[in-house]
Amino acid sequence: MSTSGRLAAAMLCLCFAALVAAQTPPLTPDQDKLIEAMRRYADQYISSLPNFLCVQVTEQFQGDAQGEHWHRGDTLTQKLVFQGGHEERTLELVNHKPVKPGRKHWRAPLTTEGEFGMLLDRVLGPASAATLEWRGWDTVRDRRVAVFNFSIDQQHSTLTLTLEEFARATVPHHGSIYADPATGAVWRITNIADDIPPRIQTKNIATTIDYGEIPIGAGNYILPLAASVFLSTGLSSSRNEIQFKSYRKFDADSTITFGPEQPGATTKARAETDKQPL
Repeated sequence: MSTSGRLAAAMLCLCFAALVAAQTPPLTPDQDKLIEAMRRYADQYISSLPNFLCVQVTEQFQGDAQGEHWHRGDTLTQKLVFQGGHEERTLELVNHKPVKPGRKHWRAPLTTEGEFGMLLDRVLGPASAATLEWRGWDTVRDRRVAVFNFSIDQQHSTLTLTLEEFARATVPHHGSIYADPATGAVWRITNIADDIPPRIQTKNIATTIDYGEIPIGAGNYILPLAASVFLSTGLSSSRNEIQFKSYRKFDADSTITFGPEQPGATTKARAETDKQPL
């Protein structure tokens, strides 16, 4: 074999070895340490967040029973205030137009919750008794992450689905956690409800939340960037695509301006928003 041939063969072997190493799961003790780091991260997540406000934009879509042929519905813009570990949303715009008091001309969105810690605690909290199994390595926005599949049985589940005031059921659920292998920080989480009873009139419901590092005040925090919620009744499907943006520290003087820019409008909150990368 020529020198160039031996060099090519050696490079191929090195590439193959690197690929194998990249896909090799951590040893069981290391997996256990990572799971414990993920649990600590979830336990401290809410208490580590500052009071902040942001804009939540929800785009609604309606599809057929197969989850195809989607048609765009309303776009809802909400002000979201996170204070003292609790989140509060106020609807400000519907299809980019201010909401008029006493009038409602939009379809109610799928109810979402958990973007700011509830889902993390629901899955990784001690009461969940979640079963966690290694799935593999993946990449989330150029970050190498460790992926674990989880499942929670009905006895330990706190995932409750409601059909207005007519029916209510707590159901088991499963999904995947995409975590930083060094710190246990969660960069993505998926969740799918199981064994939904017929009285709920829902066949499937699934949620995905993506997190990113956001500057607020003098610190950086891991907060939701986007979420998607899919629901199928068996006869039709609904989908919400949600974006979180314009994060800033919340205090008594904080404001968000919605709608067209007013001449000469220069508020402190707006100036801070312009500095925030979305």
